Amino acid sequence: MKEQSIYSYYRFGYNYRIFTENITKKKVKNVTRRIADHLKERKKYSLPVTSQIIIEPLEEIMEKLSHIDEESIISEEIATELENLIKKADPALDSELQLKKVYLLTSKRFEVTVLLEDSKSLLAKDTWQKLTINAQNDFNFACQCIALNLGTSSAFHIMRAVEEMVKQLYFHYVKTNRLQKPMWGPMVEKLKNKKKPKPSQSLIDHLDNIRKNYRNPTQHPEKFYDIDEAQDLLHTSIVAINEISRQIGQS
Repeated sequence: MKEQSIYSYYRFGYNYRIFTENITKKKVKNVTRRIADHLKERKKYSLPVTSQIIIEPLEEIMEKLSHIDEESIISEEIATELENLIKKADPALDSELQLKKVYLLTSKRFEVTVLLEDSKSLLAKDTWQKLTINAQNDFNFACQCIALNLGTSSAFHIMRAVEEMVKQLYFHYVKTNRLQKPMWGPMVEKLKNKKKPKPSQSLIDHLDNIRKNYRNPTQHPEKFYDIDEAQDLLHTSIVAINEISRQIGQS
């Protein structure tokens, strides 16, 4: 998938109309520039059939024009050749453009632009840099999935991000006799039973609640998240990640 501005299609159509009109009586340099601009624009779009019809002949016309004084007026022969080529390509262009679809991102409770481009701003100040690279990636993907209406995918990524940060919390407080396979449940249990210093009871309870009510059900194939559930989970997870970051920073 790639991002493509809707305006670029409008611009392509507008410039295409200008390109196809009034070719005769134009200076060679102006026609050459129009062809070059059109080729550059066309190559941005996936229009294989139309491109097969028009690109090579246009390049051949460009080659012819390169040997003519650029201040001279384009010959009637070349102008006719160019006009006929465009007419020939028009039906293919119409057909291919009809197959193009634009998917519009619907509004969410979180700003869509933030979800796609600036998800770290959803976290408290100085929290982002305390996340591991894996947690940052999963948090970004979780937010992007919400923007794209992929609720279940978002849930998987946000649970991975929180579990990664539970691990960082565990490593911060437990320096010896660590679990060989640090898993969410056992890590929270170890933190709960640990002598001070340890995380606050409210954070431990919150993390255990996420594990029981979200993380474990998310692993089951019958569980699907609608977009509202996914946003609820993202909000709950943001609270947890912020608090983990805060408590790691305080001790």
